[in-house]
Amino acid sequence: MTSGGVSKITNSSLNALASNPNPDTGELYLASDTTADQKSHCSDIAAHQYQTCWEVLNVTGYLNDWIIFNEEKCNYEDMGFADCFLYIEVGGGANCTSFTGRSQCSPPDARTYVSHKNGAQAYYVAFNIWNLQNWFFTYYMAVGGANGLAADSVNTIARTLNLPLPKSFPIMDLLAGLAFAFGLLSPSGYAAALPVLGQRIEGFAAQTPGEYLLRAMQNTPTLSRNLLDKGDLSETDVQVAQLSSDLARIVSQLQTNIQNSIVLIMSNSTVFFDFVQDGFFSTQIENLNTLTQNVTLSLNTYVVSQALQDDNVIITRALDTDINELQLNGSALHYDTGCGHGYDEWGMCGSWWYDATNHISYGLESLKAMLNNYTDPLESLFNQGLTTPELLFKNSQFCADASGSSQGNAPGTALTTATGMWNTECISNMKICTWDLVNLDTEHEFTDCEKEPSFAQEGCGADMEIVQAVMPASYIGPWLTDPLYQGVSCNHWDKNMGSPNG
Repeated sequence: MTSGGVSKITNSSLNALASNPNPDTGELYLASDTTADQKSHCSDIAAHQYQTCWEVLNVTGYLNDWIIFNEEKCNYEDMGFADCFLYIEVGGGANCTSFTGRSQCSPPDARTYVSHKNGAQAYYVAFNIWNLQNWFFTYYMAVGGANGLAADSVNTIARTLNLPLPKSFPIMDLLAGLAFAFGLLSPSGYAAALPVLGQRIEGFAAQTPGEYLLRAMQNTPTLSRNLLDKGDLSETDVQVAQLSSDLARIVSQLQTNIQNSIVLIMSNSTVFFDFVQDGFFSTQIENLNTLTQNVTLSLNTYVVSQALQDDNVIITRALDTDINELQLNGSALHYDTGCGHGYDEWGMCGSWWYDATNHISYGLESLKAMLNNYTDPLESLFNQGLTTPELLFKNSQFCADASGSSQGNAPGTALTTATGMWNTECISNMKICTWDLVNLDTEHEFTDCEKEPSFAQEGCGADMEIVQAVMPASYIGPWLTDPLYQGVSCNHWDKNMGSPNG
């Protein structure tokens, strides 16, 4: 539906009914497979606002018919779709088309809709109008609140990791990181496992607002272009020395983009329909503090990931391996892993983080100095709330899986605006290499990455007559576990022999 060329709502236009039946008085809108319990549950609009009810009540069908039936009644240039809908349904009285936040776009009163034949469907549209306005307003405030918090964390991250910071950050990475930070709490990671368009998503709740945004963006490529508009940010990169001030400019640009986005959604019936058609915004939003924390964690995790990558650090993983259990189950290990005492509150044990759900042990490894142990720096990062193991390790895993390789794209490097082709954007996108758990030789360190030149070199002790091999600090594999191996393995260089790296 296009805007313009039609007068503002008048008595004559209200009398000029379209050929389509009025969705407010016509047939009852319900999904064909709706059960009696579902109908009863979702029709109780005063008590329930759920994404599943959008489908049960066939609100998409209702909204589509409503737009067609009322096409001649609204001048979207003067009033905008959102205000036109509320004018026709409840007599107006709201200002939801402009960027007003909580102040002028009021929540719908369920009592106003219960007497309508398809009142539940109309209520859900009104609820989405109000919820989107509030969601984007909270989004706007959270982005602003995270600005100073994230900028202050940069030097802390560098000190904690004992690493130099990256020389610069691509502006699009930071902009995308801010824009899609809410995906951090998504059940599929950072939107890495979004089902294809049209496929139903299970398990959505109010705690996953970022996934709503990403999926809605798939439906509305024009909106994604608006949200990631660089505006006056002409530079390609942000220098670390000016990160605080430059981040403030990026935040300001994103806030402008957010304002423009909500106005576009509310003004244009086609964009609104595309954005809400899957019902993702039919649940309550989170509070401002939670969303601000998500944005801050997003940027902090991005900085951690980039700093480690710039220092040639990768993520390692051992599939189907519980490193703590390995130390306890009687395996004749060739050296002490430092585990065996259980996992701490972060799921860490020695150098490893254990993903109990997928039965994978993760670690970090420096390709410049494979004996570097990151246990203390990681614990410090987690304890300071700068990132989490899930965001650093699992997010990189989702990112790599989505790209079909050992490493996914950084935020902003693979953006596309084609409908149904929204690429995964990854706050943490470190390279992931999988330990070879079978081959006991010097050539097979990983199953999916090249081996390090210093892997399995001699250096565990002075007795050169004994076969010996020095392993990376986070190593898991047959050099540690194979009972048939008659030599010596260690994860340290003998101080008398020195390291070939040194």
